[in-house]
Amino acid sequence: MAQPQVPSAVDPETGSWRTDGLPMIYLPRHFLVNMQQGIEAAIGAEAYRAILYASSDLSALQWCRAEARTHGLSPVETFRHYLRRLSQRGYGRMEITALDEAAGSAEVVVRHSAFALGYGPQAGRCVCYTFEGSFAGGMRYILEAAGRTAEPRCREVACGAAGDPECRFELRCEATG
Repeated sequence: MAQPQVPSAVDPETGSWRTDGLPMIYLPRHFLVNMQQGIEAAIGAEAYRAILYASSDLSALQWCRAEARTHGLSPVETFRHYLRRLSQRGYGRMEITALDEAAGSAEVVVRHSAFALGYGPQAGRCVCYTFEGSFAGGMRYILEAAGRTAEPRCREVACGAAGDPECRFELRCEATG
């Protein structure tokens, strides 16, 4: 089945790409994988994971806010739209397999993850942690829209680069304040 096209526009004067009005950068998969591997070699995977988590959490939250306004989507529809857009951009096939809005929990599966494919099963470890903060930011948007104060935490629990058939992520909320 053909995937819907991602609407994009390129400004002929600046060369800037935009999707739904948001500035975008178009990169080959190997660039992102090589960059992650280089940063891991320089500072360690756990240090990079922590930096990436915070920045991708914030980026996902900002993206969801903008897309909800642009398309008039509900919070859950916005999170699903976010995963669909990531899937359409080549990060892997992403799907929410469980979602409990009241508990602020979810499970997300990523099949054909760009990172797991880039590292290969010989990595023997979870390498798709780049998505953890992104999924937490999507859940943060759902909670924010409901007026809830909670800290969504996401962890990769299975990965194709560790020999698993797919990458799986668990989202849980920690109460704050």
